[in-house]
Amino acid sequence: MVLDVMGDKYNHTRRRFVQATGTLGIAGTTALAGCTSSKDGKGSKSDGSDDGEMADKIVFFNAGSLKDDPGTEKNIKRFEDETGITVDVNEVPWSNLKTTLITQWRNEGSKVDAFNGPTWWLADFVAADWLEPLGLSDSHMGKFPENLQNLVTFDGKTYMAPQIGKWGNFLYDKQYFEKQGISSPPDTWDDVLALGDKVGNDKSGFGFTWANKDVFMFKQFLWQAGGQLFNDKHEPVFADKGATVFDDFLTPLRKKGLLPSGIQSMNEGNVGDAFVGGKFATVEGWTPLGSRALNEGWKKDRLGIAKPPKGPASRATFQDTNGVAVSAFSKRKKAAKKFAEFMSTPESCKTDMVVEGNPAAIPEVYEDEEVKKKYPKELRANMKYNLKNAKSEVYRLQPQVDDILSSNITPVFLGKKDAKSALSKAQEDITSLYKKNKVL
Repeated sequence: MVLDVMGDKYNHTRRRFVQATGTLGIAGTTALAGCTSSKDGKGSKSDGSDDGEMADKIVFFNAGSLKDDPGTEKNIKRFEDETGITVDVNEVPWSNLKTTLITQWRNEGSKVDAFNGPTWWLADFVAADWLEPLGLSDSHMGKFPENLQNLVTFDGKTYMAPQIGKWGNFLYDKQYFEKQGISSPPDTWDDVLALGDKVGNDKSGFGFTWANKDVFMFKQFLWQAGGQLFNDKHEPVFADKGATVFDDFLTPLRKKGLLPSGIQSMNEGNVGDAFVGGKFATVEGWTPLGSRALNEGWKKDRLGIAKPPKGPASRATFQDTNGVAVSAFSKRKKAAKKFAEFMSTPESCKTDMVVEGNPAAIPEVYEDEEVKKKYPKELRANMKYNLKNAKSEVYRLQPQVDDILSSNITPVFLGKKDAKSALSKAQEDITSLYKKNKVL
């Protein structure tokens, strides 16, 4: 199933997702880490209405250390103070979290009550019946834009409460632009390429977080080119438009010297360090880079913010919102669901944005006086634009699919393979994977 979360084109397929892929989904999910699903292939079929007594504590698996998530840490303290429910936090490294959860659930383990993670894990988890529907009200979910509501809803049930917005923001150094006589930020792919004739040798013209996010970035540019990974029949269909991404944009960027050399020089930390340090003219940042620049000494009139440069078809940015979900095997579902709801309220989203700089997943938060005081109007407006216009696709066997994509697109980016032949090979390999696992 393919979802375009900007509109309603594929909503009907999402609402029948489990019906369409349920039995196949469990088999596919077992391939995630070489493990099996629960004994009968099912966790819970609850609609969220029968949760037992309210527990006085829950166990929450956080992706990484709370030292790096001060917004989450503050919201957990607020939840404990307001409800009297203790939250025992298990800090699991991001790279291990998914495998840790699967290992728990394949044995029907009830150690974890709730966890936070990305929306793109949901397809496999829901198909395996490892998540509990949250039973959130229409008034609660109605605060989120429809594209995000659709992303966490399967067969009419909400399986994740959006917590932290994550999508690309296009930033530029106004101070440097003025020195170079550049009057406005690039508006299109061609404008980005034209920066090569204007920026000095002391700066890279365009930075983005490629390392460990290569598939995310490819998908964003693929959507901007008018393509998508899969059609409604689960068939991969990205080769032609994907070749356009490389031939018309990424390869010329590299050849013009507008990108730093080497894949590892473009990971999130290095790009952020380089931009704040004044070594990029523009950057597409996945982290809260704009708020970080302001916190580290940039004046508001130096930080330029713009919508993502438009490709041949759109300005789409990748939807990577994180949220809180509840295990179907939890013995404390009622308290865990209360926690998920609390962490996704406007007040909690505001706290995350003010304390940590994460974009809020609720549009109304951008008009909050505390948020307006801390962040410039341009930054708030463009975060809000990206929230409402972000795109995503939900597809089965996501880790294996992304591995196939990554192994093929990285050599193309480095100039070691032809784009069309590499992407055609990726399509063939994904087709074989889906046939083997009976998705096709």
